[in-house]
Amino acid sequence: MKNLVKYLNSLVAATITTLIILTSSFMVMLFSSGEEGYRTSYFGSIFFKSTPTPEDTLELEFGVANGVPIVITVVVLSVLYFVLLNLKKTRTKSS
Repeated sequence: MKNLVKYLNSLVAATITTLIILTSSFMVMLFSSGEEGYRTSYFGSIFFKSTPTPEDTLELEFGVANGVPIVITVVVLSVLYFVLLNLKKTRTKSS
């Protein structure tokens, strides 16, 4: 039961960390270039597309283009956090 709680905590921490990474990556991509067009970020998983309209405005689209890098990030970080929590437990037992 304790391992299940650790795994769920690791999964939540990995999800939050991934969301922070994706948000910062999107913000850097958004403000790094003033050009119109199609741009991707974080291994092609997030896209941003801006196209001019006849009314002299911009049409903006953004979203997830490929979810595989996001899922891989969550899984890898979850395993990493789970291992770190187990190492912390073994260190406190041996002290």
